[in-house]
Amino acid sequence: MNRPQVLKVLMEYFDKKGKILSIDEYKAADDAPMRFMVAKRAFGSWARMEQMAKTAGWEDTPVAPKPAPKPKAKPAPKKAVKKGK
Repeated sequence: MNRPQVLKVLMEYFDKKGKILSIDEYKAADDAPMRFMVAKRAFGSWARMEQMAKTAGWEDTPVAPKPAPKPKAKPAPKKAVKKGK
């Protein structure tokens, strides 16, 4: 497999997992699409593979929409104080 093919397979796998796995997590995974050395050999290092995956458009954390801020309650009007003579 060449580098783009390996990257595509790994990106699909990481997408299924929800994150880019560390070296130890990938080695321990039973459902990895290829052996660790095959994946690493195409890039030279795991860090370079992570960088290429991010450059290719894979986002490590999905962006959730921010909740709308709650409207602030208006302060209650103050009662007028009557001045005595």
